Amino acid sequence: MTQLPVLTLEEITADWLSEILQARVVSVTATPIGTGQVGATYRLTLDYGSGSGPSTLVIKLPSNDPLSRATGKSHMTYIRESRFYQLFAGRKPMAVPSHLYIAFDEDSHAFTLLMHDLPQHRAGNQLVAATLREAALAMEAAATFHAGWWGDPMLDKLDWLSGTRAVPPQLDIEAIYAMFWPAFCDRYGERVTENMRTVGEAFVGRINQWSESRTGERCLTHNDFRPDNMLYHLDDPAKPIVIVDWQTVGVGTGAGDIAYYLGTALDPETRKVQERALFDIYLDSLKANGVTNLGIATAWDDYRRSAIAGFLMGVTASMVVGQTDRGDTMFLAMCERSAAMVLDHRDLAIPS
Repeated sequence: MTQLPVLTLEEITADWLSEILQARVVSVTATPIGTGQVGATYRLTLDYGSGSGPSTLVIKLPSNDPLSRATGKSHMTYIRESRFYQLFAGRKPMAVPSHLYIAFDEDSHAFTLLMHDLPQHRAGNQLVAATLREAALAMEAAATFHAGWWGDPMLDKLDWLSGTRAVPPQLDIEAIYAMFWPAFCDRYGERVTENMRTVGEAFVGRINQWSESRTGERCLTHNDFRPDNMLYHLDDPAKPIVIVDWQTVGVGTGAGDIAYYLGTALDPETRKVQERALFDIYLDSLKANGVTNLGIATAWDDYRRSAIAGFLMGVTASMVVGQTDRGDTMFLAMCERSAAMVLDHRDLAIPS
């Protein structure tokens, strides 16, 4: 793989962009966008003088927050996203941004990701429950990248993917959760609801048991599949939804991404009524994308066993990224919605 130089925001100059775009850029300005906790994303506005080219681009860099940046390196989130764009994006039909440049530094884990902008798309918002139309689009989008590498043994040869079998697990998830759960309760106090406490306590000492209970065909998974990581333009027939933030990309069961999304994106009552219909949209989309060895009953059971996924992310991620008011509200919402899902499916969702 060609080693391209990593650039800082200050090095994204008009001259450098002129070389990338093969068009004379006169000036460029950067404006922060997005709500990411681990990455820093900017919209670049380009002036061509008398020439022409894309008026805006998007660039993503490591976080400016030292704690979040250290987390990005230690948890391998920066290498995962960089390698995803180097090895997967654009290789098969997927609802992902088109990128112009991707560079990664092995030592520091600094990276530079330059992408085409989608100015007509709006960002999803984790704090506002998704609509059924948005949820259906998410089901279809997940099926594209799950199907693209469905059961592909190559995935387990990549030691940078989350959940890979190429190397032993680098983190003791059982111990991490046992440490973070009481810290989560201490931080948020009375904001931790009864449902959250019931579910949180039920998984202390049972994370590995839960993980080993999940079956199903392994595939490429996003692992943070929720509205904040989606862009929508419902009137765009080509790309009504685009999935971003591939920092947690890994290998796992596709039903896990679906449970994560439906458990964190929908309000619990809507999810309870609509989840089977939305799951069926996902299954139909898998088939439309060429998956033939699909056990429907097994997939549904694995979806139910995966109900805790969003809760685990809410607890652990809140403890390792820079704390913000929005972040606190978001993590609590994820945990509360996911806790309701776990309790709705407790016969399979909670290890016995």
